[in-house]
Amino acid sequence: VGRRYFDIFIQGDRKLKDFNIREEANGSLRALTRSFTAVNVSNGVLDIHLLWMGKGTCCAPFRSFGPLISAIQV
Repeated sequence: VGRRYFDIFIQGDRKLKDFNIREEANGSLRALTRSFTAVNVSNGVLDIHLLWMGKGTCCAPFRSFGPLISAIQV
């Protein structure tokens, strides 16, 4: 129904721009794996941000924001 595009930031660096998880996974309810390496964690905290950047749908079928992610493996 709605489209969800977002940017992925790891440790403040944008790793993916306008990422559409449904399109990348070829549909809903499908696993998708993306790997990122060479991340420098200096304070003991790994920062991962999935930010809706104002693209796609925010109000259909109801008002909500953000990606639908089930799990992140580190």
